[in-house]
Amino acid sequence: MKVHSQEISSPESLPGRPARSLRIGGKAGEYGREHGEIRLRKAASMTFETGQEGAAEGATRGGRAAGGSASRARELAKLIEKDISTGRLSAGSWLKQVDLEAQYGASRLDIRQALDRLEEKGFVKLEANRGYRVETFDKERFRNVVTIRAILEVAAAAEVLKHIDEAGLERLHRRADAFAEAVNAGTVIAQEEANYAFHAAMLEFCPNADLVSMIFDLRSRVPVTLTREKNTAAILANTVREHYEIVERLRERDKAALEAVVHKHVLGGLEVV
Repeated sequence: MKVHSQEISSPESLPGRPARSLRIGGKAGEYGREHGEIRLRKAASMTFETGQEGAAEGATRGGRAAGGSASRARELAKLIEKDISTGRLSAGSWLKQVDLEAQYGASRLDIRQALDRLEEKGFVKLEANRGYRVETFDKERFRNVVTIRAILEVAAAAEVLKHIDEAGLERLHRRADAFAEAVNAGTVIAQEEANYAFHAAMLEFCPNADLVSMIFDLRSRVPVTLTREKNTAAILANTVREHYEIVERLRERDKAALEAVVHKHVLGGLEVV
């Protein structure tokens, strides 16, 4: 039987090395060619897969970086929002990004993203060719925010009524006591914290997390300075009574009476605007 053969160059035929010829014949040559092709295909496959893994890893790192930036922007938005609410950044004032970068120790991109978030929430306004300005919280806007919050908090109270237990009622009563004590002998900050804690304790029993989130978002939109202006001794005393009344209506499971007192309670601030 005649055996066919072919001549190939050895791997040693590299620069600086003499080339040698190897003679592989018949099926052995076919076997070598076949397995050489398999090795090439495997190498190509490994290269492709490694490239995919590298791309995936790069995308993951990019995602983490983007996520970190978004997280930083959220944190900055909260800090700037607090400074607006407390009057540190006054209504109508212009916000220079270079000043904010220095004040909050943040990059220009993070500051811009934070301001965009605050614009969506109505805390600042972007004016063409001028930049960002702290929004003025006038009487009409205050009325709008409080009216919407009253509607939402009445709806939430109806859900609380279905889910609050005796232990929850006791905790809520203690929160009402804490607010009464803060009004009688506490500081303005203590009063604000105790009032917030009362509403948080009640809304803890509302299963609609989105509804609760919207209520607290609306609460945060009213500047603290404005809240303090309207909190006269008479208003604070009335708030104390209404907190206890809310607890009693919940204990009695009186839905209509509960909704009425919550609505009146939230809208109380409009009387002095």
